[in-house]
Amino acid sequence: MLRTRNQFLLFALLFISGVLLYTVIVFLIFIFRLEPNWIAPDPFTIIVLISAGGLVALASGYVSVIVFGGRISLKIIELIASVTKSRHVIEVVSDKSRKTGHNITQSFMLYLPALIFIISIALAWDIHNLHDPRTWIFHDVLHALDVFTKPVDMSTVAYFVYIIPAMVVLVVIAGIVPAIVLPYFRRFKVTGVNSGPFHTDILFTVVEFIAGLGTLLTLIGQIYQVLWVGKGPYYYQYILPVMLGLSLHYVAGAFLARDKAENMVMAMLEASSRKRVIRGTVNIEGAPRDNSRKSS
Repeated sequence: MLRTRNQFLLFALLFISGVLLYTVIVFLIFIFRLEPNWIAPDPFTIIVLISAGGLVALASGYVSVIVFGGRISLKIIELIASVTKSRHVIEVVSDKSRKTGHNITQSFMLYLPALIFIISIALAWDIHNLHDPRTWIFHDVLHALDVFTKPVDMSTVAYFVYIIPAMVVLVVIAGIVPAIVLPYFRRFKVTGVNSGPFHTDILFTVVEFIAGLGTLLTLIGQIYQVLWVGKGPYYYQYILPVMLGLSLHYVAGAFLARDKAENMVMAMLEASSRKRVIRGTVNIEGAPRDNSRKSS
């Protein structure tokens, strides 16, 4: 939980920023964009409903870090190690070293909402492109999660309320992987032994970078067209800030659960007898020099 003043300030920053995003975007939409003859809830009601969705996202972030980061993460590491035929050594970081890396950890907590936001928007856009009546097996799921398609017979404001659960679900899905790795950024140092060789790892890294960069540039271009150029439906200008606010609230909940998840991982490390994930330290020593040539 919140043990220090800095932790409280970081949590407050995440939480208040999300609420401000909800409030500002709803009032801007109502003042400048909506048609004059609408029949819908007033702005305050919509802000309350979105804030309720934010609280659900906050609770989901807390539960995700406890479940995925605290309970399941070591099993996932064990599974990955067994597939790659490697081992992972987890070292418990001392309090002194933890304080040295404190700024890095805090900056990661600020970077995490942007990461979850980008993943959730990319996921939402992929669902939008895949949403087709011909995909009959997944049509109902895709239809429910397609936040970028407004039904023709639904008013804009009603649509704002209608897609709140879908946006929360998208943010929660996007936060699963960050929730798994979050406990290992402060209290633990993970070292892979006998992992993939350098020459193959760098090839896969380059390919992944190019594919990820293409996706990221496409997403940035879409956001630019919506927010600055003004192309596309104007309710997109509501979706993007609200999903960023939900991402902030998800990370706020994850931040509350981080200490507990770290303690759970620590307890499992002390009690487990895993073959490929062990607690310890890794010391790397260079090979001794061969001075025989010099002496000759």
